[in-house]
Amino acid sequence: MKLSKYNCEVAYEDKVIVSNCASGGALSLNEKYARQLFSMKTSGNIVCPELAEELVKGGMLVEDDCDEYETLLLKSRIARFSNSFLALTIAPTTACNFACPYCYEKGQAYATMSDDVEERLCSFVKQEFPTIGHLSVSWYGGEPLLGIERIETLTAKLKQAIPTECAYSASIVTNGFLMTPEVVSRLAACEVKSAQITIDGSRANHDMRRVLHGGKPTYDAIVRNICDCADEIGITIRVNVDRTNIGDVSELLEELEKNDLNRKVAIYLALVDDINETCPNDIHCMTVQEFSSTETDFLQELILRGFYVQLVPACNLSICGAVTLNSYVVDPTGDLYKCWDEIGMRERRVGSVMDGGISMNKNLLQWLSYEPRDQECGSCFAFPVCLGGCPHHALEDKSKYCSTLRYNAEQRFLLSGKLYKRARGGFNV
Repeated sequence: MKLSKYNCEVAYEDKVIVSNCASGGALSLNEKYARQLFSMKTSGNIVCPELAEELVKGGMLVEDDCDEYETLLLKSRIARFSNSFLALTIAPTTACNFACPYCYEKGQAYATMSDDVEERLCSFVKQEFPTIGHLSVSWYGGEPLLGIERIETLTAKLKQAIPTECAYSASIVTNGFLMTPEVVSRLAACEVKSAQITIDGSRANHDMRRVLHGGKPTYDAIVRNICDCADEIGITIRVNVDRTNIGDVSELLEELEKNDLNRKVAIYLALVDDINETCPNDIHCMTVQEFSSTETDFLQELILRGFYVQLVPACNLSICGAVTLNSYVVDPTGDLYKCWDEIGMRERRVGSVMDGGISMNKNLLQWLSYEPRDQECGSCFAFPVCLGGCPHHALEDKSKYCSTLRYNAEQRFLLSGKLYKRARGGFNV
């Protein structure tokens, strides 16, 4: 047997933490077992059957003839081309009440879904996917809450269009400005269980970047809505960061903690990039490697403030919806896309519910033929987490968009060890 190429080892105090990014398994080894692991690495021989047994359980020790890279690609294909589910990202409108400088919709015309498109979309689901076991809907935009009535009527019709035994789930991506308790009650009736809301750092920075048309601020209204609704819907806060606002994210965390939201909401950082020329000034955009260091500091502060933290990302076999068979983005006119960064770009369509449904055109072939075949990526210990990174980056500008785990794994695992120790004995991070 041999040690997996996707193992990651970190020394912590008198122990060694060994984790496997493909299986998600982790072991904390004392000095004795750490020496035996080192001996196994250098000699290639199993010197301790007891340790070997645990390493096999954790996926850190695999068969000699196991090609882990090809195995991951095969599992990825199985996940991506499963026919048992359908994922729809639906924009009831591309209109938005905000005027954010980095928005992917810059220059796109506003549109709102009509009754005819609604009917055609439901017919498309019923006719093209008669045997699915799960329909997952993500409401998107624009600002989808500007189309709350359409969300309500379309939800009812979609649930009628799917098989009786088919499960249904829904979420929403919203700027949060309109997400009042009354609106959340309406969303709950539509089985929307979770919402992603963007807040870009401190009040000052957010209100420079995420403003209403006309320039009025939005921070206080969004935080108030989160406070009022956090017990009724699962909320994840996304913080878009670049060099101009990364330094004051702590102010947002302080605000959330002050409002007792640290135990109620999840929060994560997202790197502003320039893939669609949405970065107002690309000198403000950080590299992934630069961002990874900032992310580590952010994770540590989350722990200190009592937020829930996922320190080690899970294996991501499906990569993303853009390269998954039964996953589509639907715009208000009924056009179908694979990547939500391309919504409204009609030259990037893969069909339309108004005209024959899915089209096996060059766009669809490009997405579904995609495979992360970069040998450098395949040999990286973090490959199971990112599977080569964002396909849009790889296909459009041939660049790699690595997981931050590639650069901050050691710091993440050290935080994990400290968090575990604190939970058992009050250790301070």
